[in-house]
Amino acid sequence: MLLVKIGGGDFDTDAVAADLASLSRPFVLVHGANKLRDKLATDLGRPPEVVESISGFTSVLSDDAAIDVLLAAYAGIRNKRIVEALRKQGVNALGLTGLDGGLVTGEQNRGIRVKRDGRKLLLRDQSGKPRSINGSLLRSLLGQGYVPVLTVPIAGADGTALNTDNDEVLALLSAELRATEVVSLIEESGLLADQDDPTSLVTRVDASELEAWEERVSGRMKRKIRALRKLFDNAGESSPNVRLSDGRVRVPVTAALAGAGTLFTRESRARVGDIPKSGRSDQWLERQAKQELDVYGKRGIAIVSGEGCYVRDADGASYLDCVGGHGSLALGHRHPVLEAALLEQARSIWFVPGSYGSPSRTLFLERLHEALPPELDRTFLCNSGTEAVEAALKIARAHTGRADFVAAVRGFHGRTMGALAVTSEARYREPFGPLLGEVRRVPFNRVEALEEALDAEVAAVILEPVQGEGGVHVADPQFLQAARDGCDRVGALLIFDEVQTGFGRTGRLFAFEHSGVVPDVLCLAKSIAGGLPLGATVVREGIGLAVGAHGSTFGGNPVACAVGRATLDVLLDTDVMTHVEDLGARICAPIRERDIGCVRDVRQVGLMIGIQLREAARPYVQRLQERGILVLTAGRSVLRLLPPLVLSAAAADHVGATVAEVLSEGVTIPE
Repeated sequence: MLLVKIGGGDFDTDAVAADLASLSRPFVLVHGANKLRDKLATDLGRPPEVVESISGFTSVLSDDAAIDVLLAAYAGIRNKRIVEALRKQGVNALGLTGLDGGLVTGEQNRGIRVKRDGRKLLLRDQSGKPRSINGSLLRSLLGQGYVPVLTVPIAGADGTALNTDNDEVLALLSAELRATEVVSLIEESGLLADQDDPTSLVTRVDASELEAWEERVSGRMKRKIRALRKLFDNAGESSPNVRLSDGRVRVPVTAALAGAGTLFTRESRARVGDIPKSGRSDQWLERQAKQELDVYGKRGIAIVSGEGCYVRDADGASYLDCVGGHGSLALGHRHPVLEAALLEQARSIWFVPGSYGSPSRTLFLERLHEALPPELDRTFLCNSGTEAVEAALKIARAHTGRADFVAAVRGFHGRTMGALAVTSEARYREPFGPLLGEVRRVPFNRVEALEEALDAEVAAVILEPVQGEGGVHVADPQFLQAARDGCDRVGALLIFDEVQTGFGRTGRLFAFEHSGVVPDVLCLAKSIAGGLPLGATVVREGIGLAVGAHGSTFGGNPVACAVGRATLDVLLDTDVMTHVEDLGARICAPIRERDIGCVRDVRQVGLMIGIQLREAARPYVQRLQERGILVLTAGRSVLRLLPPLVLSAAAADHVGATVAEVLSEGVTIPE
């Protein structure tokens, strides 16, 4: 369950409503209206009386007249405007106060203790503390398809209308509904380390730190932090993730769920070294080995769960995941927007053959092509990167009537027979020859060699804008432009393999955008659907295949397409990609700054990082795993990191410092 609270500031109600409707998931909304209340009270000649208690909290004194204004502003104007905006978006919203049906009941305060002229006074007012939620009524409304839109007042023991803090109502609701995600929209970017510095955003706070933060902040934020302490206390170990984020942006809830603002969470994950190894990972690995044809080689742990940038193994240890599904997890594990899309589609239909229409497939294709250059106007859907490449090679041969291909040294394009043929590394190819016809290999970024390899026998040139498996080598824009010009000159197709680089990995949606060179065929997969199996071969206008010439049973699966569309929504409608280059640079900075003897070079574009070593990389993979960070290799001597784009700045700093420390320590290779 998602809980959303809109603060009492000046927010674009229509924008918030449209954003919530686009999530296609159940939610309960709580809102304030303090600015509207203050304006209304002033217009009526009854300006609010703001008092500060002895304990340092500011409050509006709630007498009978103030409650009348509160009812008009909160329960009347603001509540009904939000309901109206949601219903216009097709959401079955129902406006409520805590009074209605005794939905929220509470205990009236004795008064507000203040100090005036050196004397302590108790000011009586009509406010109270929320104590209980009518959960059965709330669940009944949700079960009937209503979306509750809730605000103050709440009901006192005798039915009196009481003003209260909506953040405390939110804390009770979270426990009652067992919320998994809570988003609180405010007129700041989140929790600020320095209230006078809008750039001092704190990106992550553990629940154990809230007491210290309550002492540190003041005013309205102090109340919010105190309410958050109650929220986490009520929830126990099943605490939700709580986002405090800016409600003034275009898609505020989507942005918050994608990582904007401050994340408050209970760090219940045990770190490596915090607990003794139980052997449960070993047991799972042993059982799996009895039936599995292992072509990967295991790393000694069985992963059982993941959230964001972290995974947990069967022994309870947590790891910061910089493998990222070999680049398949741009938005991390179980991203809430993607998870909601998956569950929504799973309730409808799981499989539709390609010979039938599918709304999920249609919506994904429309969203994808909104982001592509208009000349790339058709897409074939499959299940993986190697299938996307296979389709591209078949299309190139069918379109040109030619047999030969040009590929780059260190290029990697997949492990099926056609994709393997254009892959450079001999150790991948040699056990399976003979492979696909004539493949001419040219050194990466060598324009002269590329031009010499092109002639009228070449069907296509296939290149990665950034070579991933080859060690994170970035293509020069001049090299890609030469490939474009050469293909046009000889009538060959230009294929870009963006299986690993696509979907924000380099800071742009697609890596070819950095150069401005548009291919004839674009191969996509990995992060296209948040880790679910989906691949795509996109072709330029006028290029295609005849009906029946190619196909894929599971290609364009409705569930994968629904998650693919949600992935694009997050990437395109939030600022997640704007931080990618900075995060990658933060990881690399401590490695570059130190004079580490085993490091030959550090290559980085966005969150695609290759650390070239003077020795074997594999021992460092194991040492980093022991330190709680998962990384992978690219060839024998390159450490490769592909963390999710939702990595926090603090996590990026931790990764960089730990990698630099481990590399500085070196490893001893057993004889």
